[in-house]
Amino acid sequence: MKRIKRLIPLLILILLIAGGYARLNNEGVAVNYRTETVTRGTIADVVSANGTLNPVDLVNVGTQVSGQVSKLYVKVNDHVTKGELLAEIDPALLLTQIKQDQSALETAKVSLDQAARDLSRTKMLLAKDYVAKVDLEHADEAFLQAKNAYDSARTVVERDQVNLNYAKITSPIDGVVISQDVTLGQTLASNFQTPNMFKIAGDLSHMKIDVNLPESDITRVKEGMSVTFTVTAFPDRQFTGKVTSVNLSPNSQEGVVMYSVSVLADNNDSVLLPGMTAYVSMVISEKKDVLRVPASALRFKPPVKEPGLLSQLFPGIIPKQAADISADDDSKIVYLLKAGEPVPVKVATGATDDTFVEISGGGVAEGDKVVTGIQSARN
Repeated sequence: MKRIKRLIPLLILILLIAGGYARLNNEGVAVNYRTETVTRGTIADVVSANGTLNPVDLVNVGTQVSGQVSKLYVKVNDHVTKGELLAEIDPALLLTQIKQDQSALETAKVSLDQAARDLSRTKMLLAKDYVAKVDLEHADEAFLQAKNAYDSARTVVERDQVNLNYAKITSPIDGVVISQDVTLGQTLASNFQTPNMFKIAGDLSHMKIDVNLPESDITRVKEGMSVTFTVTAFPDRQFTGKVTSVNLSPNSQEGVVMYSVSVLADNNDSVLLPGMTAYVSMVISEKKDVLRVPASALRFKPPVKEPGLLSQLFPGIIPKQAADISADDDSKIVYLLKAGEPVPVKVATGATDDTFVEISGGGVAEGDKVVTGIQSARN
């Protein structure tokens, strides 16, 4: 008995040393888990893109004749109606040209009348056998040439009159002048291309947005789909619109195949202006009031702990960590934090976006703490 009593303190000392070593071996690194709360909310699949606001109807008004701008009747932001006079080109050169071409027309008319008389006279002489048939043919040919010359001269005068009318620049639509590219006294030359003078926007109560989407998203966007967008000028206000067309003709931007989508938006209060950048969001699908967890929770895997020395020396004394479970084709694994340890739970997943994933089953409830990552720190 005395020998046993002497051994008891030694055994206790051995157990304390072994337990301490086991703690160091098994719990030398304290794991701090990052968690998020399981919540209920909305999960929306959204396609985002940037575009520029433009008027639905935008017309470039130019001139088809050359000359100096002699009068300007409108300025930027003026409202105009269809047919309203916007500007005038100095008609002096055009009037001079008309006078010259009218003189040529009168000369051609005299020649035509003379040719007609010669033809009539030749026909009378031929009837009396005073001239040969060849003379009639020559007279007929001369008359035809004179007639063609007259018709050509008359066409030139008509063209001159049209050009004179073009010297008065009128609005082709009802709208607002949003750009003026000419000044009073400026000389315009239309020899190579039509010079632009004004840009007129139609009804600004509606605006359109042209955005480009990659091929990975374009198949999910349909005509009639509702969209929301914001602009930098009103960051706290959300505007709405609808997809009006999906252009099936692709274009390449930096090696990426893109497709153009047009969006029509209301602008009844006229706060949206041409040229503003619109940040567009197209909701492909939406589920409300669903149980959801951060997407990072489905990617979390807990660290594997090595068995401590005490558990190796005394199997069964130290309780084993709960066995992990495996996901299958119809489920995923999330880890709930319980008593400071991650507990694996099988859940079924549903809708997802860039931030959250819908879950169900597994006894997961709103307010539970789900593990999304770890932060290790030495004790």
